[in-house]
Amino acid sequence: MGCTSLGDPLTIGLGPDVTDTVWQSCHGPYETATTPDAGNPEVTDAPCYPKGDTHGALNAAPDTVTGCPVFVSGGDIDFDGSPYWPEWPTGPNPTSRLPGSFVQALPTSAGSQYSQYFVQTDVAGSESTCTDASTAGCAVPPPSGPGRFYPYFSRVKSSGTCTVEFGNVSSGRGVNSLGKDAQYGTDQRATLGYDEFIGPTRPNACT
Repeated sequence: MGCTSLGDPLTIGLGPDVTDTVWQSCHGPYETATTPDAGNPEVTDAPCYPKGDTHGALNAAPDTVTGCPVFVSGGDIDFDGSPYWPEWPTGPNPTSRLPGSFVQALPTSAGSQYSQYFVQTDVAGSESTCTDASTAGCAVPPPSGPGRFYPYFSRVKSSGTCTVEFGNVSSGRGVNSLGKDAQYGTDQRATLGYDEFIGPTRPNACT
C-alpha cells in the first residue's frame, strides 16, 4: 500500500540491542478519500516505512517506495488502498501515469495448453461485510471499498497467440476482458464451506 507520507512513529525491538522504527499511519489520497467501514476493521496501517529506509542496525537495502507491506498486518482489509481503485495498467505499454501490465503466456501441462479454464478469487474471505448466512455482503469488487474497483484478467489474442494481462485492460485489438469482474463468478460458500468466488468454466479458444 503506497503512501504520500507517514505518521505515528513507533520504535520496536527486534532483538538484543536491535531496534527499528515503524510508522502506524499511512497518509495519502486513497486513505483519506472516504471512511469505508463504520466498524473500522483496520486498527492500524503498521508497519509502514519511508522510501530509503534501511531499518537501522539491520542495514537492509533501502525501501524503494513509501508504504506499508500489508501482508504483515493481515492485508488491506478496509480496501481503501490503491489496489482497489482503477489506477491499474490499461495495456502492456506504460503511460505517463501507469506502468504496463505484465504479459504472461497461457499455462501448459506436458507442453499443451489446458482445454478449459476458470478464474477465482478469495477476496470475500477478508470482507467485513461478508458475514451473514445469505452472502449478501460478499461481492466483487468489495462493497466496502471506496474505489469500487477490483483488478481482473484479460485475454489478448495477437497473430494467433494468446497471452494474459492483469489490471484494467479492456480495450484494444484482440482484447477480451472476460466480463471484467464478472469473470470471478459467484460466492461458492454453500458448496465449499467458505467464501470463494469462482467463475464459469470456459473453453480455451486459444488451444
